[in-house]
Amino acid sequence: MKKLLLTLFVLATAGSTSFAQKIAFADVNAILSVMPENKAINEDLQIYATGLQKRLDDMKAQLDGLVQQFNTALAAKDTAKALEFQKQAIEGDKAVQQATAQAEQQLAQKRSELLQPALKRIRTGMEAVAKRNGFEYVLNSVDGSGTSSLLWGPDGTDITRRVVTELGIKLEGDEEVAPAQEEKKKK
Repeated sequence: MKKLLLTLFVLATAGSTSFAQKIAFADVNAILSVMPENKAINEDLQIYATGLQKRLDDMKAQLDGLVQQFNTALAAKDTAKALEFQKQAIEGDKAVQQATAQAEQQLAQKRSELLQPALKRIRTGMEAVAKRNGFEYVLNSVDGSGTSSLLWGPDGTDITRRVVTELGIKLEGDEEVAPAQEEKKKK
């Protein structure tokens, strides 16, 4: 029985080393932040958000008008009219809440639409760097909320800077190096 367990253990450890995979990681948010198109994306998103906010502000102004009419009717002791304005204000408040939720969804959808070409470009750059360096997988080191999901990785597995170089983006303080030249420097 001991020999069988020992044999299984040796096979399991030998098998696991032959299946070792080379994994890299990159910070997609950091790459996106230095891309030239990021500024245009943010500007377009701001314009879109401003339009949505104006519509919400108009709805809120109408609601404020109803509240003011309610207060005026109440001060005049016109209970029937006050109740009518109160009912309209409650309906208006519900409409504003729905419009706010819808605007948030529309803004998120617009952001996703605007980001797709940049993210596709990042994926293409990551794929090129990963293939050139023999990485089988590339993980995003930061989740969508900015929280680091990768706490540690061995030296040489963070390919963020290499992807930026692959995309042809020159960072402040970097000397101009073509992607192929960077790989030759490392060898």
